[in-house]
Order: sequence, then C-alpha cells, then structure tokens
Amino acid sequence: MHIKKYVFYIILFLKVNFTAFCQTEIKAIQNNDFQTFPSYLDIGYNQTLRPQFHFTSLKNWNNDPNGLVWYAGEYHMYFQHNPLGVKWGNMTWGHAVSKDLIHWQQLPHAILPFDKEGGIFSGTAVIDHFNQLQKQKDTTKTIIVFFTHSKKISYQAAAYSTDKGRTFTLINNGKAVVPNQGFDNGERDPKVFWYEPSKMWVMVLWVKRGAKEGTAEQKSGKVLVLNSSNLIDWKVVSQLNRDWVYECMDLVELTVDGNENEKRWLIYDASFDYEIGSFNGREFVSDKKSYLGDLGKNFYAAQSYNNSPDGRAVMIGWMNGGDNVFLKGEMPFNQQMSFPTTMELKSTPDGLRLYRWPVKEIESLYSKSYSYRNKSSKSLYKKLEKIKAELIDLSMEFLGNSNLKLNVRGLDVVYDPILGIITYEKTTIPAPKVNGLVKLRILLDRTSIEIFVNEGAGVATNYAVPNPENKNISVESTGNEKIKQLTIHELKSIWSTF
Repeated sequence: MHIKKYVFYIILFLKVNFTAFCQTEIKAIQNNDFQTFPSYLDIGYNQTLRPQFHFTSLKNWNNDPNGLVWYAGEYHMYFQHNPLGVKWGNMTWGHAVSKDLIHWQQLPHAILPFDKEGGIFSGTAVIDHFNQLQKQKDTTKTIIVFFTHSKKISYQAAAYSTDKGRTFTLINNGKAVVPNQGFDNGERDPKVFWYEPSKMWVMVLWVKRGAKEGTAEQKSGKVLVLNSSNLIDWKVVSQLNRDWVYECMDLVELTVDGNENEKRWLIYDASFDYEIGSFNGREFVSDKKSYLGDLGKNFYAAQSYNNSPDGRAVMIGWMNGGDNVFLKGEMPFNQQMSFPTTMELKSTPDGLRLYRWPVKEIESLYSKSYSYRNKSSKSLYKKLEKIKAELIDLSMEFLGNSNLKLNVRGLDVVYDPILGIITYEKTTIPAPKVNGLVKLRILLDRTSIEIFVNEGAGVATNYAVPNPENKNISVESTGNEKIKQLTIHELKSIWSTF
C-alpha cells in the first residue's frame, strides 16, 4: 500500500471519529463497534479474484447500492455492508466516492446500527437544495438519506450530513419519519426524489410482495407513493398494485429516442421487472405490461443516481450470488457491483423499450486497442491469435447469416441465426437483426461478464471466472461469417492509483 494512501485514511478516520465524539448525543447512539474501517487499510486490491474495473469493498460483505447521489463533483455510492464479516449481516451503510463513476475510493462506514436489534437497510439520498431541514453550514448543502430500520416491524428513518456525506446525524433519534403503514415487516427500501412540476418530494415505497401470473401463490404486490413539502412530513397520495413488485423500487424519468422534449417514466423493482408509463408527481399510470431489464443471473437491487450533473440516468446494480466465487476463492471480500450503465427509452417495432449502455467514462481505462473491419471469421483467426488480454471491452457487428461462436478467454458467447438469439451458458438474449446487422458488446472482468446486444436492447449480467492463464480471443462460424466491425480494448485496473 502506498504511504500517502495510508496516511490519508488514518487522518480521515481520526477526523470522522473526532467529529462524531464532538457532535450531539444523537450521533453517539450509533454503535461504533461497527466502525471497523481501520482494519481495511492494508487489504489492497491485488487478490487473484479481485474485480479490476467493478467496485468491491476492500473487505467484507456488500450488497445493495444505496443512496446514489452526485454532489460537489463526487458520485456517492453507499451500500449495504457487513463490517464484521464476509457473509450477510449487521447491515450498515458502507461508503465510496468517485469523480468519474469509474475510479472509486472507499471511505469509513457512513451510517452504523444504533441498536442491537435493527440494522441500517436500503434507501436513498437527496440534496437539500432549499435548506428545508435548516441544517446547512455555509455553502455546503445538506445531504439527507432515508433508509429502512427493521426490528419486528419496519419503518422508514432518516439522517443528515453537513460534511458532504462523510458523517451523519440521525433525525428524530432514528425513530420513524414514515411510520409503518400496516404491512408489518414488509415495508422497505424508500426511493426519494424531487418532482419539480409540483414542487414536492416524492417517496416510492414497497410494502407488499407480489407473485407473477401463473405462480402457485399468485397475489398482488403493493407500492405506495408519498409526497412531502419539507422532507419530514409524508403523506400517502397513491398506491400501485402489481403482481411483479418485490422490494428496492425505483422510479425515474427517461428520454425517448434521445429527445429531451419527450420523456416517459420507468418504474422497476429489485429483480428489474419494469413498466413504462406516465407520472404526475402523485400517481404512476401505465398499460400494466411488464418487461425484464436484465436477462442474466446476477443482477439485483439496482438504483439510479439522484442529482445527476449532466442529465444522464445512470444506474448501478448489485451482482448477487457471488458467494460461490469469492468465498470459495477465500477472498477477504464478498460480492461486487455491476458496471454503471445509462438508461434511455427507444422506439422499437414492439413499442417503447428500455436500453442500457456502459457509461462513456470507461474509455479512460483503455490501454491497447485493436480494430478490424469487413473481415471474415476465418481471416480474423491469425490476427486475433496475437492478442493477449485480461480485462476486455469488446464490440462486434456481424451479418448474422450463420452460426457464430465468440470465445473470450475460454468463455463461449454463441449466436444462433435461426432462433435469432445470443447465449452465454444458460442465459439467452434476443438478437434480431437491426438494419441487417447484429451488434454485440462484452465487458469482461476477472469475475464477471456483461453482455449488451443491439446497443443495449438486451443486457445480461453474470458472474464468470475465466481461466487466468487463458487470455485468448477467437471467432468461429459455420459459414465464414462476415464481421463488419470488431474492436477490442484492453482495460487498465481502476485500482492502479491505490
């Protein structure tokens, strides 16, 4: 570890704890036994199975991204975190910041459990631009977070930060800002945002689990929409009943076909079932048709950024299911985040659909690049044989007239022209020709493969562990398929400066 990094974290940790000691007794009730960050300082990012361009906690367990918000040049990513071990438990809000959504710096844990029975579960963060909480110091805006506190009955609590999200003071001693709405322990994961047309704050809160049509326990799930004018007093203004809803709801406005003057709203849950509709600040209305936004096995509890500085709708999800990778590999950490993607709606022959795409900032990681145009799969063989790459961003366009297999470091991604699909293991992604071409993009890290088809019309996020000794790329096809374009970028590690 670099000495500068070590000194920085020591100074920061001392500052955080000194601040916590000097502030009110409200903050003191947070249990400092969970502030284990000093033990993280010598872990480093060079383990065999450490993802090199996806976020992971230096140490211990992480799951849902929480409180995604941009302020004063920093993207904040809080996250569900166990500061005491590599398995789920002791829910605390971990914290990391980035200036570019790519290079992350982990900071001391932000919000600690404040009693023995309840944890700090998932939630959201907003900027108090209007100083409604009356806590602003000088010109630094207050960051307010809302989260679920759960004992026998769950409720929504809140806290605020006056030091750019580093430390938090509980509001109302951690008691309910939104009390239990009568659904016992099933109410959780508030998403809060500002709705400008009505000058109101909006909270979307999941309260009851649904089950999709045809399941043995079919029942209607329930989502509440609440309004507030001051971030403290909340009123239920509508409810949404859907069979598919289950926790970690998000509601976000997106452009249609890149037109800033035409927008619709997207609502989705933890499993990334989604609907497209309209929203007036109080009620979401749609035709009730739902779709699936990620077809892979390892994408869950995604959240979009509040207060985005450039108008982009950026989301990050938790890549759930990593136990078989990281625990078997005896890593000091467990689980990882997906790569950040933008979201937009595009017109298709079947109507509006969600498209996702890796954020453009990935280009800052490009080291070596290789590009080929109008080549047959056979002619590419010897050219690709010379490339040895570990971390990869690969894009390919092909005619889609024959069976094709792209092998990336021993992982097979296969195209079937009859079915019009791309498969990776048991994951299937629709891949129809668009303007005579099939387009494919792959992000490959040490433990994951993310596949984007036809510019993000279909996306699949999966854990995958390539053989570390295999750094080859090859393309095969039954009909000597014509490859219109193939570009391979080798990526640098995001941890190279730490």
